[in-house]
Amino acid sequence: MKKLLSLFCLFALLTAFTCEDEPLDDGIDTGSNNGDTNVALIGSWDLTDFDVTLITSTDFDGQSISSDIDIQSTEENYVLTFTESNFTTNGSYTYDSNVVVNGVTMSSEPYTLENVSGSGTYSTSGNVMTIDGSFFEFEFEGMDETSLQGEQTTTFLISADGQTLTFSQNETVTQTEPTTGAVITSTTSGGSVWTKQ
Repeated sequence: MKKLLSLFCLFALLTAFTCEDEPLDDGIDTGSNNGDTNVALIGSWDLTDFDVTLITSTDFDGQSISSDIDIQSTEENYVLTFTESNFTTNGSYTYDSNVVVNGVTMSSEPYTLENVSGSGTYSTSGNVMTIDGSFFEFEFEGMDETSLQGEQTTTFLISADGQTLTFSQNETVTQTEPTTGAVITSTTSGGSVWTKQ
């Protein structure tokens, strides 16, 4: 059961930065990175905080399973670096999780991910970033998460002094698993805060 809960937490963490949302601020430099670069992003950013809430409901064969996962970072040693059109990530982080499945609270313990690294490309339009790749690439319990890579969008905001970068999201997705017919509805909200090096 502990591995299953850790996997739920990992899934929530990976989806923390993969959803589309409405723009927060029209003051961000516009255009795509194909010619008009958002210069304020270029450089390295230290992760200072992230939080994710993932609420999932699964209906299968007349039964319903619900889960509520809340994740909050406790230690961050993780860097996101942007060039004109590429990004890389590396480092480690620790988070606490609170998991409730069908109304029953599961015990929470800190979970540390080490030697996390990733890379990809990105473009911006206003304060919406389109990412091809993943901010988080690693192996978990022998499982490769490459299926979570690919094109994603997220909303971002850079502070007026250019020293704080905030990603945020709020999205609900409903999908039907093709082989079993299970209907899964997931609501993800949360974000991360980064400071410029």
